[in-house]
Amino acid sequence: MDIVFDKGRCHMDIVFDKGSSEKPRGHAFLFFRSSSNSDEIWASYLVMLPINVDVAKYVPPFLLGQVGDLGPKDLSAFAFPPVPENVGGYADLRELADARSDDLLFCGTIEVADVGATMMRVSEAVQAYADLYVEFAPMAEPDDGAVQETSGLNVNEVMYDLMSENEKLGELTKLIGKLRYAVEGGEDGLVREAELDIQTLAGQLSGSHQIARLVDAAKSGGDLGERLTDLFLKRSFHLVEEEYVKMGKVEAEIRALEADTSS
Repeated sequence: MDIVFDKGRCHMDIVFDKGSSEKPRGHAFLFFRSSSNSDEIWASYLVMLPINVDVAKYVPPFLLGQVGDLGPKDLSAFAFPPVPENVGGYADLRELADARSDDLLFCGTIEVADVGATMMRVSEAVQAYADLYVEFAPMAEPDDGAVQETSGLNVNEVMYDLMSENEKLGELTKLIGKLRYAVEGGEDGLVREAELDIQTLAGQLSGSHQIARLVDAAKSGGDLGERLTDLFLKRSFHLVEEEYVKMGKVEAEIRALEADTSS
């Protein structure tokens, strides 16, 4: 279904290949096809911030062109990168959108070499989606707890997406420490909060990091749980650094500890 916007600021056709124009999720892949090769897919990632913010205070100068007045809800939206990147074929992008529960929006064809015009197309697509989101937003009436949970999740997802692999592991270490503290203190609300943040961060890491086993170790408590937790974190750092010999030694220690537990 084509959604056409013409509100004085932009005129843009966007097609929901995935998702619904009546219930935009607030985060989406924008994709274009190359005018010289229709099989070539170029994409950017769009995020609607779910809190009121003067985004000009935080956004780098090269993104300011994508930030504007989004109406009565005063939401802020941006796409990154501001110029779409070549992401290969459509099937891979669709699979990624499915895995992340993102909307997937077709925004037409572009002349890849014309950077200025391409940036403008991205900006128009952002505004078109933002206008639609603002129209939809007043219809949602979740309870206060749900609003706070969703807002934190979306903002964290944006933050994690901009981190390097080592930075993500540094954040994971902090969250695991928070989880262990909450478990030891019997603070169920803090446990749930930490687990939600870890789950969001895990979506930015490969399954090879075995985050579920790491969380189980952190929640198990005691000296054994602490030792296993440290080993799983070391394993992740060795994995990112491609230190496979060291990683193998850590995995052997993990197996030995787990064997002692089961015996």
